[in-house]
Amino acid sequence: MSTTADGTERAQAKRYGPTMILVALSFAATTVAVMQTVVSPILPRLQHTLGVSSSAIAWVLTGNLLAAAVATPLLGRLGDLRGRKRFLLFALGAVAVGSVLAACTTSYVMLIAGRVLQGMGGGVVPLALSVVRDEFPKERSAGSIATIGATISVGATFGSVMTGLIADRWDYHLLFWLSALVAVLSLLMVWRVVPDTARRREGRVDLVGAATLSGWLAFLLAAISMGSRSGWTDPLVIGGLILAALTFAAWIAWALHHPEPLVDLRVMAKRPVLLANLSGIFSGMAMYGSSLLFPPFLQAPSALGYGFGKSVLMAGLIMLPGTIGNLAAAPVAGRMINRYGPKPALVLGPLLSGTAFALLLPLHGYWWAFSMIGVLFGFGLGLAFSAMPALINDNVPADMTGVANGMNSVLRTVGGATGTAVLGAILGAVTVDGTTAQAAGVAHAPSLTAYLICFGMLATGCVIAALMTVSIPTTPRTPTAAPIATSPNRVDAAR
Repeated sequence: MSTTADGTERAQAKRYGPTMILVALSFAATTVAVMQTVVSPILPRLQHTLGVSSSAIAWVLTGNLLAAAVATPLLGRLGDLRGRKRFLLFALGAVAVGSVLAACTTSYVMLIAGRVLQGMGGGVVPLALSVVRDEFPKERSAGSIATIGATISVGATFGSVMTGLIADRWDYHLLFWLSALVAVLSLLMVWRVVPDTARRREGRVDLVGAATLSGWLAFLLAAISMGSRSGWTDPLVIGGLILAALTFAAWIAWALHHPEPLVDLRVMAKRPVLLANLSGIFSGMAMYGSSLLFPPFLQAPSALGYGFGKSVLMAGLIMLPGTIGNLAAAPVAGRMINRYGPKPALVLGPLLSGTAFALLLPLHGYWWAFSMIGVLFGFGLGLAFSAMPALINDNVPADMTGVANGMNSVLRTVGGATGTAVLGAILGAVTVDGTTAQAAGVAHAPSLTAYLICFGMLATGCVIAALMTVSIPTTPRTPTAAPIATSPNRVDAAR
C-alpha cells in the first residue's frame, strides 16, 4: 500500500463503498441539524440561568445562524478547490470544540463563542452533497442526495425531542456534552470512511468576495433578529439594513468583475439554479416557521382558548412522526429524480407542505392533528430538500457544487430568519386580552387568531415556492446499467 496521501485515500476508497460513505455523510448532516435546534426549546431557561435579557439570549441562536451563513459558502468553495474531506473534518471539529466550550461554561460570552463555533458546521451539508456528486454512480446519486436532505429535518426533530427529554430531568449542560460526543463520532466516521474526493484544482479563494458576502449576510441577519425584538424603527435595525444593502451592492459589483469570484453570479442566475434558490427561501420559511409555531402552540395552556398544556418532551414527541414523512420522502424522491428529473419533486414537495399548514386551520383543536399533519409536512419538505441539491448539481460545474449548494443552504437560512421575524412580529402584535392572559397564568400570549394567520401565511409561502419552479425545464433521466469509471474512486463506487 502506498504511503502517500493519495495512496492512503485510494486505499480507503477501495475499502468502503457508497453505502458506508452515505451512512457517514448522513450521520454528519444529522449531527449538524441536531446542533442547530438543540437550544431552541430551552432559551427561557438559559435566560433565567444566565441572568440576561431576552434580546441578549437571542444571540445564542443568532450567533450560530451568522456563523453558519458565513462559513457555508466559504467552506464549500475551499472544498471545491482543496478537497471536500479536509473541510468536512474542519467543520465537524469546530462543532465538537464549540460543544465542549458550551458544556464547560456558565458564562454568557463563552456560551455565545461556543455556539458560533458550532455554527461552522453549516458547511457540512453542501460538502457532503459534493462528495456524492464526485463519488457515487449516476443511478445512486439522486437517492443518496435525497437521503442526506431528509436527515436535515430528521435531525432537527430529534434534537427537539432530545432537548425535551433532558430539559425535564437534567441540567442543560448535558445537551452540549451529547452534542460534542455525536460530533466526535461523526468526525471519526468521516475520517475513516469518506475518501478525499476532489483532486486539487487550480484557483484561488476570493477573500474580498468572502468578506463582502459575509458582511451583508451578517448585517441582514443581525438586523432581522434585532428588529423582531426591538422594533423595526430602532435606529440600529435601520442602520443594519442600510449597511446590508450597501455591502450587498459591493458584493454584486465585485463578483461580476472578478475573474474567479467566490460565487459566480452568472451561473447562479441560470433559471433552474435561481428558481431552486428562490424556492429554498420559502422552504426555509416553512421549516423554521414550523419550529417557531408548533412547540409553543402545543405547550400553551388551554385557558388561552387554544393549546394543550403539553410539556417540552411531549410536544417533541407529538412532532416526532414528522420524521417518518422525511424518511419516507428520501426513496420516493430518489426514484422521481432518476426517472423524471428534480422538477416534479420540487413542485410537489412544497404543495404537500402547504396543504399540511392549510389543514391546521380547521384541525388546530386536536393535538393528534399535529402528528398526522406533521407526516405530510415532513414528506413534502423531504421531497423539496432532496430535489434542490439535485437540480443545482445538474446545472453548475463540478468545481462549483460546494459553493452553489452552500448558497442554497444560506438562502434557506435567510428565508427562515426573515420568516420567523415576520411570524414573531405577528405573534407579538395579535395577543389575547389581559383577563384571558391572567386566567392562564401568563403575562401576555399570542391569540389563536395570530397562529391561524401564521399557518395561512406559511401555506401561501409553500404554494409560491411550488409555483416558482413550474417553469423549470423537465430533464428526464435514463439510468445506465453501470457507471463509467473515470477515476479510482469511481471504480470503487461502481462496485
